[in-house]
Amino acid sequence: RGLGDVYKRQSLPRGRKLVKLVWVYKVKRSGKLKARLCVQGCSQVPGVDYDQTWCGTMRAPTLRLLSALSARHGLIARRWDFVAAYLQGELEEDEVVYCHAPPGYEQDANGKPYICRVEKPVYGMAQAGRRWQRTIFPWFTDPEQGFTQSTSDPCVFFKQQTVQTPNGPRDEKLILGCYVDDLYTLASHDDEHSLYASFVRNLQARWEVEDEGEIADLLNVEISREGKQVVLRQRGYIDRMCGLHLPDETAADWKRVKTPCTDALPRAVSDAQSSATEPRDPALVKRYQSLVGALNYCATNTRPDIAFSVGYLSRALSCPTEELESSALRDYDYDYDNFRTEATRRTTRTSHSTGDIAGCPASASGARIITGVSIGQRQRQRHAISTGTRCLLYTSPS
Repeated sequence: RGLGDVYKRQSLPRGRKLVKLVWVYKVKRSGKLKARLCVQGCSQVPGVDYDQTWCGTMRAPTLRLLSALSARHGLIARRWDFVAAYLQGELEEDEVVYCHAPPGYEQDANGKPYICRVEKPVYGMAQAGRRWQRTIFPWFTDPEQGFTQSTSDPCVFFKQQTVQTPNGPRDEKLILGCYVDDLYTLASHDDEHSLYASFVRNLQARWEVEDEGEIADLLNVEISREGKQVVLRQRGYIDRMCGLHLPDETAADWKRVKTPCTDALPRAVSDAQSSATEPRDPALVKRYQSLVGALNYCATNTRPDIAFSVGYLSRALSCPTEELESSALRDYDYDYDNFRTEATRRTTRTSHSTGDIAGCPASASGARIITGVSIGQRQRQRHAISTGTRCLLYTSPS
């Protein structure tokens, strides 16, 4: 794919450091075996091999919002994959990385060592994601494509246009959500005269892409259309996490609980924090952090019902106890039977707020915004004193 040119070792510029290339092997969910040549980004030198590395990714609330829009307006949702996306990006003119030759190709026919000058953003490079994003985003917004970039999430682009068809003019919408190499498209029409069809022709002419059909999953979130609803689930992810953290139990052994936590959780967290200076078993700390991290991924994507308990559990990541570990495992038991949230075609938008002043000294408050689905939720500690329930509920959304 034009990764770069091969040079003899003595041609390495003075002061430059050779970066390692490694093979990374992976078994995909389809069973396909995959080998990818990657740069060891940890061996790159900041300020020499790269400058800036930041690049955005589509936010979890955005995925829920796009799903809600798909359900509400009956939009057609499809998924596209950019093949070897990073290799389709472009490095800056003065941005050159020198690497050892790939394992198995270290020498030429005469036994002399090679080095590689990489001229494409290879996977593993610290700046690869940024270079890919700085290549694809301008293409979306150039005048030929005509998309407008969202100000609330820079990974979302939208376009609304009147299209001339054999049956007369027609107003159409097209929304794009880009997560690294995955493109989530929402279109009001998909016939040959549609705005979507025109975009697909341009997309395939410029980039190497694969049409993965109607979107079924994205980032361990299962997406399915059931009548007038779009359903978001993480059952497969929860099953894998339960199998990982409860390896000696089967689904029949898991407890059936109706709530994600008990009223003893705040006290258990407070006790753990008060004894934070005491030594902890490193194995327990690692195991607990893995448990809570997986739960937090569910809470921030499709499971706002466990956000309260996960928020409390997260306050003791550095000082867990066996009691808190049991509380985290209770969340897994709860998750297994309650695994879905839905985005329906409800046309009203409502917001809910709540607060807890019994958990002082730092009371908790939260808010949710719903447009047929829980799009955004937030919980945080409050340090202001509320004089009563009414005052607390008014100040919670802030």
